[in-house]
Amino acid sequence: MEKLEGSHRGSVRERRFLLLVSFLALIMATCALTNVSRAEEPSPAHKITDGRPWKMTTDDGQVGTLVLFQNGTGKMTGGIIQLSPNWRPTPDGLCIKPGALLPERCVKLVRSENGYVGLKDGKQAFKLER
Repeated sequence: MEKLEGSHRGSVRERRFLLLVSFLALIMATCALTNVSRAEEPSPAHKITDGRPWKMTTDDGQVGTLVLFQNGTGKMTGGIIQLSPNWRPTPDGLCIKPGALLPERCVKLVRSENGYVGLKDGKQAFKLER
């Protein structure tokens, strides 16, 4: 009789364990599907990296031209010299490194009436217009 009780308790334990494992698998599958759907949302950077020129106005009022290409490169004119920036997308914008000796700047891109505004720490870093 003890064997029956022991195996009965074992099956209850097995059921609880299987229920816990099933619940954890469900949670993991939900997280994976959520991350996949987020990954499918393109960065707003892909909307400005079409190889066409943008009028770029920096936070200090300087005006120039910015052209970004899908391959992560670009052209920047309007300063003392022409720069060849590299860029990478982020979930809410992009990070751009204007030149080898210049630091990378990451901005959030927000749609405006005729282009985009690049925000860094909630403040406008530049404006892109066409």
